[in-house]
Amino acid sequence: PAFQKVAAVDAYIRTHYHRPISLAELTAIAGLSVAQLERHCKRIFQLTPRQLIHKARLEEASRLLRDEDLPITEIALRCGYTDHSAFSRQFRALTHLSPSLYRDGHR
Repeated sequence: PAFQKVAAVDAYIRTHYHRPISLAELTAIAGLSVAQLERHCKRIFQLTPRQLIHKARLEEASRLLRDEDLPITEIALRCGYTDHSAFSRQFRALTHLSPSLYRDGHR
């Protein structure tokens, strides 16, 4: 039963990654408390709900950097980041490359 609830949260995140997602939204979807949701997400995905959001955003950003010729600022906005530098910091933390170097390496 917990897996289905967490899967619903994951599906919601993957559909709505481009906008702010609150923990309250996710707990309402799962019908769990914050602590329960975090515990189940950690057990199933080895990630917290907030990390799942970042992962979904950065996966889409990676796809856009590889497949689209959009400005990096536009990609950041499309993936739910309001700040280009925050996007670049998170992207670099995940890939160890800046968004522009990642794009250059995948062309």
